[in-house]
Amino acid sequence: MENKVSVIVNFHNGESHLEKCITSILEQNYKNLEIILWDNFSNDGSSNIVNKFKDSRIKYFYNKIKEPLYKARNNAIEVSKGDFIAFLDCDDWWDKDYLSSREHLFSDKDIDFFYCNAKIYLEKKKKFKIYKNFTLPNGKIFNQLSKDYFVIISGIIFRKKIFLEYGNFNENFNIIGDYDFVMRISKYCNAHGINLPLLNYRLHEKNFSKLNSKMFFDEYKIWFDKNNSIENNTDFLDNIEFFKKKLNYLEIKYLLQTKKNFFLLKKILLHKDKKEKIKLLILFILPKIF
Repeated sequence: MENKVSVIVNFHNGESHLEKCITSILEQNYKNLEIILWDNFSNDGSSNIVNKFKDSRIKYFYNKIKEPLYKARNNAIEVSKGDFIAFLDCDDWWDKDYLSSREHLFSDKDIDFFYCNAKIYLEKKKKFKIYKNFTLPNGKIFNQLSKDYFVIISGIIFRKKIFLEYGNFNENFNIIGDYDFVMRISKYCNAHGINLPLLNYRLHEKNFSKLNSKMFFDEYKIWFDKNNSIENNTDFLDNIEFFKKKLNYLEIKYLLQTKKNFFLLKKILLHKDKKEKIKLLILFILPKIF
């Protein structure tokens, strides 16, 4: 029997890109889908765009209050009926063989989630670049993700049982809930990487994490402190220097978006990684390219 995939699209005021996103789902070569469109209290023309599509696989839910993103994600998971769950953010879109490229692996019970490479669409420059230029690893990938977080939520397909066994997204987060969830399960669950860039990830000025660098830093520090306080958290402690480096980078990134000062310059100059130091100095001198 063919496995059903529940595709979840969470959005709030997504009219700019929603039509392209939904179209890319409906044009998938793999057809056994339910499409859960979770409208988080939009007050633009998002509902009009949804109403253009006449497909029985579409299930439209409208929140009468605006909820935090990860509460909305969890609510959508609760109503899903599929064997697998895939998320697609409303400003991103898939190639037609995004799902079918993994269909032959759905029956392999040893694989818990599947992820792929991506094409990053630089909206301002109107051009694409490949996200990662290395072979994506398989298996338990926590150590690799600790050094370089190379997955994007819109490029992952999860077995639904993962959420039942390891819990849903942490609703206390507004930005790093995806990161927190993937890092949590990657200690215990087997991943399978598809090197093809089948996801199109739109990078634009309104990306939430880009506009909220202080929140990003604050949430990551909460995540870091929590994991650092867990007794015998071996996987985390084995990679703690990489997590410290990321924490330091996010703090500098936040400070760059506020104001230049001696404290920030000193912090950059004390950065241990030479390549990162050069990059940060460039951002310090030319903040507009950041």
